Amino acid sequence: MRTILACCLVASAPVFAQAQADAPKVPDKAAATCADCGVVRSIRSITRDIGPPNTTEGKPSGLVATIPLGKGGGKPQIGSSSKIGADKVVKSETWEITVRLDDGRFRLVTVDEQPDLKEGDKVRFDAQGQVQRRD
Repeated sequence: MRTILACCLVASAPVFAQAQADAPKVPDKAAATCADCGVVRSIRSITRDIGPPNTTEGKPSGLVATIPLGKGGGKPQIGSSSKIGADKVVKSETWEITVRLDDGRFRLVTVDEQPDLKEGDKVRFDAQGQVQRRD
């Protein structure tokens, strides 16, 4: 019985191959759309504290006195030039853009400057991976 079934399948294989070749070509939806195009889903601002710079403990380079000028300038400080100002925390701000591509995937991009985009804008990614508004 298995032998007969195997012979029937082998004999009918060319018929099925011809039927698939004669079938009308339906364009693939994913191939018809832009692979790097999508819609902005969210834009989020991220602020990070960058810690004070690592100063190596070495010989102090001299005595420094700082006297802030103007209102709200703070209090005067006296100390080693390698220590004054070393405890200042610097902040860094970046923006995270989430894009839903036309094929259903999501792509996340982080940029250093505030983007000129809003949620719902149609965008595409250029060759360098930067987000550009679509016309």
